[in-house]
Amino acid sequence: MAWLDFLKNGNELSELLIEGQNPYGAQLLKQADVDQMRDHLQPGERVLAYVSGRVVLAGRGLWLLTDQNLLISEHASGTLVHHLSLQDISQAQCIKGKYGYTLRVTAAGQQRSVYGASSHLAAVFYRALGQQAPCSPVLQPTALDADDVAEVVHHFTDAALRLQPVAMVHADARALIAQLAQDAAAQGWLQPSEARLLRVAEAAH
Repeated sequence: MAWLDFLKNGNELSELLIEGQNPYGAQLLKQADVDQMRDHLQPGERVLAYVSGRVVLAGRGLWLLTDQNLLISEHASGTLVHHLSLQDISQAQCIKGKYGYTLRVTAAGQQRSVYGASSHLAAVFYRALGQQAPCSPVLQPTALDADDVAEVVHHFTDAALRLQPVAMVHADARALIAQLAQDAAAQGWLQPSEARLLRVAEAAH
């Protein structure tokens, strides 16, 4: 299976090995991503953030975070999208790896993960997730500078407008994304109050 995965995605995997990071992790959403995800959003559901990376033996992975759900696509092609309600996520992790950041979530006893995520997109994504679900603190988080913040705001606002052009035209959408990015840069990837959600959840089990 690993050999077939390399044959199918060899160019991207070779670049990942050579670059030491995922060269595709910090791209704007492709039109195919927008087409795939748009129909899975409910009216009034607000897009907050996304990360893209690799899924073991499944090619490209895309995680789209809204104020209600985490939508996961685990294939470069195809229409299957997994819906995880934020209320159902019992644990989340973000770990610095060899080729970028790996994100994992556990919901309903199942774990999903994506690796090779961009550090600055992952930072703001994980902070937004931490406001809604139990997230472990990040070990060795990368600091964000002004250019990182500007890029994140551009990427996430572009995604929100393309996925929900009618619902997301208001300035408050961009302001919310900008605030998440600024907080991640100034205060870190995860606030102590957000990290405590994990300890509360663990104590309940």
